[in-house]
Amino acid sequence: MTPAQKEIFMVIEEWWATFGFGPTIDDIMHITGDKGRGNVNRKMRRLIELGVCKGNSKYPRSIRPAHMRMKGLPG
Repeated sequence: MTPAQKEIFMVIEEWWATFGFGPTIDDIMHITGDKGRGNVNRKMRRLIELGVCKGNSKYPRSIRPAHMRMKGLPG
């Protein structure tokens, strides 16, 4: 995991702990200072490929740390 991916993972993990749902790409951009939605989206997809996060493209804000189990969400 690259430092940029780790930063996004930590944002996702903290967001879930605080709010109980996943952050939007814009939320992540604001927190990390990243300027491109595509860059953030690519890093989020890579976190899913690495297995540290789970998510489903059909459900907005479904990305979450893999260690979390959520009733009603796949995975």
